[in-house]
Amino acid sequence: MKYSAMERFRDALGGKPLDHVPILPMIAGWVASNFCSEPLSEMARNARLIAEAQIRAREAVGYDGFFAYAEPLYIPEAFGCKVRYTPTGPLVDPLPLSMKELENADSFPLPDARKSGRLPVILEAVERLNAYGKGEVPVLGLFEGPFTTTCRIVEAELILRMILKRPDKVRNLLSKVNGFLLDFARALIERGANVILMPEPTASSSMISPKTFRDLVLPEIRVVTGDLNAPCILHICGDTSLILDSMSLAGAGVLSLDQCMDLSEARNKAPGATLGGNVDPTNSLLLGSEEKVVENTLRCIRDAGTSRFVLMSGCGVPPKAPIGNLKAMVRTAVDFGLGSPED
Repeated sequence: MKYSAMERFRDALGGKPLDHVPILPMIAGWVASNFCSEPLSEMARNARLIAEAQIRAREAVGYDGFFAYAEPLYIPEAFGCKVRYTPTGPLVDPLPLSMKELENADSFPLPDARKSGRLPVILEAVERLNAYGKGEVPVLGLFEGPFTTTCRIVEAELILRMILKRPDKVRNLLSKVNGFLLDFARALIERGANVILMPEPTASSSMISPKTFRDLVLPEIRVVTGDLNAPCILHICGDTSLILDSMSLAGAGVLSLDQCMDLSEARNKAPGATLGGNVDPTNSLLLGSEEKVVENTLRCIRDAGTSRFVLMSGCGVPPKAPIGNLKAMVRTAVDFGLGSPED
């Protein structure tokens, strides 16, 4: 019987897979539109195009999953924010709300997790990819974490000021937004997502203090991960050394780390965690040679080891990354197999 990509991923969560580490470069959104006949702005609103682009990308590159989304902005868009597609990527305009308006979280309207905006498109894309993969391929449903989502819907600067002046009100607002995210997570899983990818970039230590992360953000993440009937990949951008211990308590199946992080040090700090990372998406996958990608990939595997490790890009793959570089990442991991760190 063939060893499936989903079996490989599940085995990696608890130890070693049978052949090689799972390989999940974040080939979604803008870069996936390279495998679509339509621009990102069209693909992002069409479930069939999202699914077809993912199938073509996986067939071309050979990695282990489907990323069932085009970009993450369908969540703030469902809250009423405007999404704009520019030559440098999609942008979202936050709602023009004042601090006073935000202090009453009970009056903050929530979208319908199954009907609002483009959410039905994403759910249909999940369903299509699940049907194609027949349960043998990780289908990653995505939503950004509660803090990042709130800072998309409302000006991040306003939320940061409120943390200093009215932390109780921020906590109430996060809880309200998180209730919607949890409902959407359930909808994703109902339609066939068997892995949840939760980026939380605004919770980086470059944006908020480790204490704020621990006291304000971590409890909300735990609400989501504690409810899910699917493993969650938690990705936080930048240097997460100061919050790695807190991330380990988040209940995530995988802690996905930025390319700036040393995986061997992360392994020492979080020995029981399954790590994900962290091939450099810019200097290796976009700008580097295939030889540099091979070197970077080997370093990641050797530093993290082949047990409790998922080979990923350190962040989203840039749209102009050469396909040869992506193939080199996959080929290197497959050829390395389960060799010892000294190999």
